[in-house]
Amino acid sequence: YSVCKITTLLLLCTQCPKATNRCHYPACGDMSLTQACPLNYSPVCGNDGITYPNECALCVHRLQTNNDILIVKEGRC
Repeated sequence: YSVCKITTLLLLCTQCPKATNRCHYPACGDMSLTQACPLNYSPVCGNDGITYPNECALCVHRLQTNNDILIVKEGRC
């Protein structure tokens, strides 16, 4: 692993609430085929500190940035 990847993994692991440790992977399915999301507003909080309008938007951001973003909680950060 490169230093950058190890640092990224450490940051992602430490950003889940320690009391609950309930981060989970989003259900992205095969997002490589389509990057269009529904317009429904059902916010999720990523472990990068960003509130995404819905889980699909988080998946698209994961794909575009190649970052392993997890869902910290349902709702705004």
